[in-house]
Amino acid sequence: MSEPSDRFSALQSRGNRNYQEDDFGFLDSRDSAASENEHTLLVVADGMGGHVAGAKASQIVTESFIDTYHHSEGTTASRLQASLQRCNNEIGLAAANSKVLQGMGTTLLAAVISANGLEWISVGDSPLWLYRDGVLQRINEDHSMAPILADMVIAGEITAAQATCDPKRSALRSAVMGKKLRLVDASVDPVYLQQGDMILLATDGILTLSDEQIAKLIESNYAAPNEEIVDIIMHDVNDTHNFNQDNTTILIYSTDFELD
Repeated sequence: MSEPSDRFSALQSRGNRNYQEDDFGFLDSRDSAASENEHTLLVVADGMGGHVAGAKASQIVTESFIDTYHHSEGTTASRLQASLQRCNNEIGLAAANSKVLQGMGTTLLAAVISANGLEWISVGDSPLWLYRDGVLQRINEDHSMAPILADMVIAGEITAAQATCDPKRSALRSAVMGKKLRLVDASVDPVYLQQGDMILLATDGILTLSDEQIAKLIESNYAAPNEEIVDIIMHDVNDTHNFNQDNTTILIYSTDFELD
């Protein structure tokens, strides 16, 4: 794993939990002067299955995904797909060899930023956002029940209040568990990036804040270093005093290179 640079910054919080089940990692080819295809890989995983199993799941997925991507060849899309299949297999093997780890799983969000644009692959509900000119836009799919409930509100089947309070709102429809992946979201083509864009990856603990609140925090502190922006967002997540605040991991990347 590369050393962090001023292009991106990351921060984690346990929230009001007694343990941390999130993990993250990155691979920055620009640390190597010999790299011909400069790009950065960012990975976030939100484990589930209890203290030991959840933490282990996110660690296995993060490490195996980055290792596979680093040693694979081909297009970015094919490398992302291969890395996802490898880490899903690793979860299955680990669970099969340990009763303690059986039933473990994790979300997975991986994004590659290069001069070609932004490409990603994700399973679960960890959000990927693009911030540009004051607007924060989520660009990957949400594999929780929240979108299903939102559609039910639109159809008039339930009220907005019922959707917000539904106990299954955060339930995952897809996760990396060593089994057949029910839902996978992957970019079809790279999303064009402009210099000055910001890319945000996070676990769902950040959703204590709305998209509008996050966008306002970024806009108000846009000129600050990424390290400060991440710290400001995390402060506001924890400042909500949510008695059940989940683990939160936030990564921010700022484009600072010439784009085609």
